[in-house]
This record gives sequence, C-alpha cells and structure tokens, in this order.
Amino acid sequence: MGPREPPEPWLTRLRGPAALVALGLLAYANSFHAELTFDDDWSIRNNLLIRSLANYLPGGVGYQAQPTRYLANLSFALNYALGGLDVTGYHAVNLAIHLANALLVHALVRLCFRTPRLARSALAPQSRAIALVAALLFVAHPLQTQAVTYVVQRLTSLATTFYLLAVVLYARWRLARIAGTARPLGSAAGQAAVVASALLAMRTKEIAATLPVAVALFEWSFFESRWRERLRCLAPVLATLPIVPASVLVSHASLGDVLSDVAQATRVQTAVSRHDYLVTQLAVIARYLRLLVLPTGQNLDYDFPIYRSLEPAPALGLLLVLCLGAVAAWPHLAGRARPALDPGARLVSFGIAWFLLALAVESSVIPIADVIFEHRVYLPSVGFFAAAATALAALARRLVPLRAGAVTAVAGAAVSLALGAATFARNQVWATDVSIWADAVAKSPGKSRPRGNLGLALARLHREAEAIPVLREAVRLDPGNFRALTNLGVCLSRAGSADEAREALLAAIRVKPDYAEPQYDLGRLLLQQGRFAEAAPYFRRAIELQADYADAYANLAATWNAMGRYGDTVALLEGARAVIRQAPVAHYNLGLAYGLLGNEPAARAEMAVLDVLSPGLALQLRRDLADPTAGQRR
Repeated sequence: MGPREPPEPWLTRLRGPAALVALGLLAYANSFHAELTFDDDWSIRNNLLIRSLANYLPGGVGYQAQPTRYLANLSFALNYALGGLDVTGYHAVNLAIHLANALLVHALVRLCFRTPRLARSALAPQSRAIALVAALLFVAHPLQTQAVTYVVQRLTSLATTFYLLAVVLYARWRLARIAGTARPLGSAAGQAAVVASALLAMRTKEIAATLPVAVALFEWSFFESRWRERLRCLAPVLATLPIVPASVLVSHASLGDVLSDVAQATRVQTAVSRHDYLVTQLAVIARYLRLLVLPTGQNLDYDFPIYRSLEPAPALGLLLVLCLGAVAAWPHLAGRARPALDPGARLVSFGIAWFLLALAVESSVIPIADVIFEHRVYLPSVGFFAAAATALAALARRLVPLRAGAVTAVAGAAVSLALGAATFARNQVWATDVSIWADAVAKSPGKSRPRGNLGLALARLHREAEAIPVLREAVRLDPGNFRALTNLGVCLSRAGSADEAREALLAAIRVKPDYAEPQYDLGRLLLQQGRFAEAAPYFRRAIELQADYADAYANLAATWNAMGRYGDTVALLEGARAVIRQAPVAHYNLGLAYGLLGNEPAARAEMAVLDVLSPGLALQLRRDLADPTAGQRR
C-alpha cells in the first residue's frame, strides 16, 4: 500500500474544510437576495405543485410529474413550505449544497491517495494540498454560479451531491474491504449506502445516468483486484444503469425533451439532428474548457451557432477531446513500458475521464434544444479540478521538491481567491432579473430570447416605456417568439395602445395557438374595453389549454357576471374549487354571483374565505352586494 500519512490532530484536519466553507461563503455572500429568473418562473414562482408537500408524498402527483427530478422538486416544496417565495431560503439551500459538494470533492481526492495504486505515488505526501486545491477551485470558480445562484439549477448541484456521495461511499467501502476491517453486516450496509446514493442521484436529475460508470472508472483506475472480485464489488451499483433510461421510456417523452434545461415555453425551438448536435458539442466542449481555464464572457443565454460539418471551431474541439483522451489513456498504456511513470498520473487520467463521462449525457448525440448552458459543466468540473490540482502538485514537486505541498497549497489558494472575487462579481450580475438579462443581451445581441426576457423583467417592474422597444426588437429578431409577442401585447395594453396590443396578442395566438397566456391576455384586454361577449371565448380557450389557470377562471367569471350570467359563474367556479382555492378574485366573483342569485348563505361563505385571503376584497364584496351595480370586479 505504500507509506501512510502520519495521523493528524482533529483541529488540523478541520483546517482545510473550514477554509473551503469560508471561501464559499465569501464568494457567495452577495447571492442570497438574487431574484428568481428564467425557468425559475415555471419551476418555482408559478409551480402550483410545490405549494403543497402532500404532492410529494408517496403516490403524489409531484413524483408522477417528473420522476427523474423528484428530489430536487421536493426540496423546492420544502423551501416553499418554510418561506413561500422568499428567495433567501432557496439561495441558502443552494449554497449549502455547493459547500457540501466542495467537501465531498475534498474527501474524494483524499480517498484516491489511500487506494492501492496512488498510496505509493510520490505525490501522496502532498495529498492534503492536492485535495484542498481541487476543492478550493471547485467552490470558488465563477462558472459554478449558474448551478448555485440560478435557483432552479439545484437540479444539477443536488444531483452532483448524491453522485459524489456514491463514489465517496464506494471508495470508503472498498478501502475497508481491502483492509479487512469491514464485518459482513457492515460490508452489506456499505454497498447498500452506495446504491441508495445512486438511486437518490437518479431521482434528482438525469445526468446521474453515468454514475455507475463513474464508480467502475474509479475501481479500474485505483484498485488492483482481479476482475471477478471487481465485478462482485461493482455489481449492485451497475444494476442501477437501466433506471434513468427506463424512466424516460415510461414517461413517453423524447430524451432530449426530458434533459432540456428550460421549460417548453422558454426553449429555443430547433430541430437539430444527432449528427449536427454532436458536431456542435465538439465546439461547445472547447468553450467549456476555455471557460474553466479563463472564465470571462460568461452568459446565461449564449447565441451559439449550430455546426453541420467540421468547421474550425468543432475541429478544434475534436482535437482537444482527442488530446484529452490521449492524456487520459497514457498512464494505463505506458504503465508497464515505463514503470517510472508516477502512479499519481492516474488521478489526472481519472479526472479527464470523469470530465468527459459527466458531459456525455448532455454533450453527445442526444439533441437538446439549447446546445450550451454553463451549469452543465458543474459535475464534469470535479474531474477537471482534480486533474488540475494533481498537475500543479507534480509541477511543484519538480521545481521545489522539499516544499512541494506548501507551494501547491499557496499557489492553489491564490488562484482560488482570484476566482472567488470573480464569482462575487458574477453574482452581482445575477442580483436582479433585469441585470442578468441586460448582461445576456449585451453578449448575445442577435438573439431574440434574451431581449424577450429583459422586456418581461422590465414589464414586471411596470417600466413599460423601456420594455416596449426591447420587446419590439425581440420580435423583429424572431417573429416567432410568441412569448415576446404576448408580453409586448400586455405592455402596449398597459401603455394605452389597445389596438397595437390586440394585434400583438393575435399574432402570438397565430404563432402558438396552444399557448394559454395570449388567449388570457387578449380576453383581459377585451374585458377592460367592456367587450364581454368577445372576451369570454378567449378565457374559455385559456382554460381548455391550461386546466389550472386560476386567473382565467376568475376573469371568465367576471365576464359572465358583467353579462348577467350568474348561474354560469356559479357552475364554472363550483366545478373548479381546487383550482381557485387560493384565488381571491375568483372567490369574489363567486360570492357576487351567489348574492345576485339570492343565495345569501353561500355568498357569506365566500366572504369568510376572502376574510382570510384578501380582507380588502371581502369588504368590497360586502359593499357590492349592497349596491350590485358597483360590482363586476376582475
């Protein structure tokens, strides 16, 4: 096994983890109030499922909706139960997950140097420094902000937690098995813990599909047992390989749709072939590597071209991948021919293989609508940073052999501090919905979606004068951007340009007739104009397209009340009690209809509901029932 490191006092052992946590807290100190943005709307702000923990109990609709992302969504539901939509809690959990991942990276690298092959490496005395530097780089690098500060990408960071935990548990279990310190019951429990972690990862995000292969890669890289023994050790975790593919098949959705990082409503709609996607990913991988080495020009929404042949950019990417593959293979191919090659090279090899393996799900032949997102590098970066820290230690040992560990730690810490400062600066860009999209517009000026989302962010602040030209430009860049058309219609309506608003909303409906929002917004515009008979069909269509659209129910009820169709209002809203449970305007209109039909007990019951949901609207209902001509609230 080679020489072992001398035992450390417990305070000494805590210094590295404490430094990791401190740097992470400093780098993300300004992230706790960053606003929800982009797909946070669909996954958190407007996600009715997370508003009840019961949806995530066994048999609940939360699991059925996204079984391969169940645990991440459950965590959002827990956040909502504790703090509603207050972003502080969501960011605190995301940062805690990131810090836990950094600690797991530290543990994983330390364990690598306890394995039979690396224990005899000349770099083993520097293992503490190597583990610390790898974890510091991981926790501080600004490329990680998209997986940490962008709330919904807890999907990625939490899946990484269980992924890393499974490999760490496997390493500890194997080392105990070799040392003969594990009793039969404890050994079985250790294997069960590995499998349990793998299952948790696979129920958090689909990137965990590669986890069994990663464990096998760890076994092959660092242990020396015979193949039968290895297979006995690996069999339980390898048995989990079919879980993610089987879940996708059961969902009856394409794998590309399941893997997509954004909701259907916010996707860039493309029809990229497997060949073109793979060629494009060669260029994307080159960009990821450049961002890891030099993290400048970060962007939430890249305007990345689709490549259909080996043009210079994908050709360079292919060359980089081949070079990485050659470096990864070298320690294994040259091990017998050149015994002098230090076993520590295997950790570099393992890190490179981990990087490429972890990218395989999203950067290979499975077309995903958006070809590049920074958070996709979060899990792969573990291997990159482990390899980089090992290479740094090897260089330090060659240059200053007597102080290699200290030089490695100091150099790594200096780089990590600079990266931490860059992370702090990047988090300032993430601070508001407007700032992150203004940054994306500046970096992707020819792309419609960033402008559409910037326009939406401005509209939410009622800055219509700024939002309208931004949305017009988004539509000019992509006349098929139905979300930009819808938001342009809403802004024009608020600005008093009713005719232009109507044209924009009708254009959105023509582009996307199965999209509920423009139907609803056009109905609202017509309702505001007193064109009740014209408004009603649009509200009905919105409800047909989105059965849980509480605002559409409320406004259709207001329309029917205005038309004197009180019985229709009662029938509509009594049949949608579950949908309108937390919708005060719907309860107002239902109470008004009951009162005007002479059903005073039912009207009082709705007043009681409103006393809890909206006391002001409850008072208005009492006034309007006393003077019905003043009613017709929307």
